[in-house]
Amino acid sequence: MDVTDDVSRKREELGCCPPGHDGRDIALFNLAHALYWRFEKEHKIDDLNEAITFYRDALELRPVENDDRSLTLHQLAYCLSNRHDELGVVDDLEEAITLGRAALDLHPPGRPGRDLSLSNLAWYLSRRFMKKAAIRDLEEAIELHRSALELRPTTHPERSLTLHNLALCLSDRYDRHGLVNDLEEAITLGRAALELRPSGHPSRDLSLSNLAHYLNRRFTKKAAIRDLEEAIELHRSALELRPATHPERSSSLHDLALCLSDRYERHGLVDDLEEAITLGRATLDLRPSGHPYRDVSLSNLAHYLNRRFTKKAAIRDLEEAIELHRSALELRPVTHPERSSSLHDLALCLSDRYDRYGLVDDLEEAITLGRAVLELRPSGHPSRDLSLSNLAHYLSRRFTKKAAIRDLEEVIELHRSALELRPATHPERSLTLHDLALCLSDRYDRHGLVDDLEEAITLGRAALDLHPPGHPDRDASLFDLTCAIWKKFQK
Repeated sequence: MDVTDDVSRKREELGCCPPGHDGRDIALFNLAHALYWRFEKEHKIDDLNEAITFYRDALELRPVENDDRSLTLHQLAYCLSNRHDELGVVDDLEEAITLGRAALDLHPPGRPGRDLSLSNLAWYLSRRFMKKAAIRDLEEAIELHRSALELRPTTHPERSLTLHNLALCLSDRYDRHGLVNDLEEAITLGRAALELRPSGHPSRDLSLSNLAHYLNRRFTKKAAIRDLEEAIELHRSALELRPATHPERSSSLHDLALCLSDRYERHGLVDDLEEAITLGRATLDLRPSGHPYRDVSLSNLAHYLNRRFTKKAAIRDLEEAIELHRSALELRPVTHPERSSSLHDLALCLSDRYDRYGLVDDLEEAITLGRAVLELRPSGHPSRDLSLSNLAHYLSRRFTKKAAIRDLEEVIELHRSALELRPATHPERSLTLHDLALCLSDRYDRHGLVDDLEEAITLGRAALDLHPPGHPDRDASLFDLTCAIWKKFQK
């Protein structure tokens, strides 16, 4: 039956059950149900709003002792959760959680339907965690999903869904706390969910994609190339199940491109980078103006093109990367969490173009952007050291060009600040020691202060200690230290 015809028929049935009629609660419930299904098909929010109204009316006619009260609680909570997803009204989600708890209370251990109540409440709590980031919601959701899983054995039709949801929650907790056991369990559950979703299953693409994501997270943590290789193959399989019209195709293209870029960084195979660029362009095509993730696609494609410029030195790649970064920056206002990354990346590209053509405007803009990045990365920000170091580099380039001593003075202070944030175990400490030593040596050349030269030598020795025989930068450290010592000898 056509959904509109069904709604009309259910309205007529409700008209035959005026207030006080014994079957009015059933008629209200059935009309609400018909309206919800029409919403699922046509996505008209008025249908969802009306369904919620009729479910509320039905609930009032079904007291605690009514056998159908729990089902009504369930349906009303589900509709409110859907409206939250559509409109983002937190009160809807809060009410869904309250109703979900009430439904669970009516499904004590041993009663059929308890697994569904556990699963639904867990879902609402995980949605609130995504909204408010209260870890207690995530912890409770995990425990509820575990309880639901115990009630859904291997043959249960919803077992794969519970495995999937529990894995997602554990992955979220890993992102929050970094406990590897959570990630390992998410991978195990992801594999189990995939086994229950064989070829032809409507959700197989989702299981392939999620398992690939968990494996890529483990690769980021442990750098085991087999995890990255498997993630790539899983993303390829998911992409095959997501044709051009699939709403998640752009996500698969995006994720596969990221993994291929990671493999390029590991092995340097240009084919991986070329495919990442092709996939990045395809992702961008599926995320036109107004798409919520267009900024990410612009930024990622720019990154891949900049990597190819670094490899092949084709200026058209750098030019396109700059334009893409500018477009991404326009979509990331001051309050956007990734604005500092866009400013940082654009500044780097402009600095590269300055190195190629020597246009001072590029260098000036890189400095301006570098200062803006630093303002968005205050004390305590995990990337503040990088911003300090990069701004110091741009100013040092301007000092080389214009010989303004104030630039060199600022560069030295920026490098000192970066060095404080890079302890002995930091992978970039040796670079900061090296750069600061060079700047102090330059200031010695300008002003002849022996203290600058002495400090440059001390820093040069420290940098050399971090570049033992076999280190790719040992020769540069030896050369610079030798130059500084030779200046002292001449003095």
